[in-house]
Amino acid sequence: MNNELIIECKGVSKSFRHAVYPSKLLQDHLLSRKRHRRHQTIQALQDVTLHVERGEWVGIAGPNGSGKTTLLQIIAGLLPTDTGTVIQRGPMACFFGLGLGFHPERNAVENIYHHGLLHGMTPEEIKKRTKRIIDFAELWSHVDLPVKCYSTGMHMRLAFAAAVQVPAQLYLFDEVLAVGDVSFQVKCRAHFKGLRYHKKTVVMVGHSLSELRHWCDRIYHMENGSIVDIEQCTPAIPRNGKSVPSQHASHHVSPQSFEGAQRSSEQPALRA
Repeated sequence: MNNELIIECKGVSKSFRHAVYPSKLLQDHLLSRKRHRRHQTIQALQDVTLHVERGEWVGIAGPNGSGKTTLLQIIAGLLPTDTGTVIQRGPMACFFGLGLGFHPERNAVENIYHHGLLHGMTPEEIKKRTKRIIDFAELWSHVDLPVKCYSTGMHMRLAFAAAVQVPAQLYLFDEVLAVGDVSFQVKCRAHFKGLRYHKKTVVMVGHSLSELRHWCDRIYHMENGSIVDIEQCTPAIPRNGKSVPSQHASHHVSPQSFEGAQRSSEQPALRA
């Protein structure tokens, strides 16, 4: 591994401001919303610093409201920071649950086409990948329906299948291991093996520490918008493609001592 940084976040902070009303009655909101309205600021992220090297798999863990998804959206360029800097290098693909950017009135093929265009793919590239996406998502019986008619599981399967078919170096996944039923999760894990073998870089948000430890080289633990711990892991599927026979291990280091640490590994070439 050449220690090339794909993601650099330095001192990132983000807050959201929203209106708060003393009364919960709708009529009070409508009749006197300006007079009684006040604003509350929620600090979603506070001075977050992290980096991701080419070929690494990094997890972001924490309870609900800890800032995991907000951080991932900032890395993806979907949200601006209040303070701090974010540098992301190389082509990127994202999975944010219910198909961010999908048009509810369009069918699967139309949404795949527009999704591909948004990620810089040519019409020819999109056409080649469309069948694979629908096959992977198991949606041939519903392919002509607008996606607004899809169940949550169908919608998420389409979103994941479209995301992983984007020719990218960096993949961002938000709660991807909760997608679909058991059989579809098996397909997702098989695809993850391919991403590791091809030395792709992955950042994934999740609640399941056992799953994150299974895949990730490192996990950032978050609470109340801050990184409180950095855990280095030995994933079950390392980048050299050889399964780890024993229970994968992990250890914790402080955020201060970790920054600047180097790692290297040799990985075999794999099929395209």
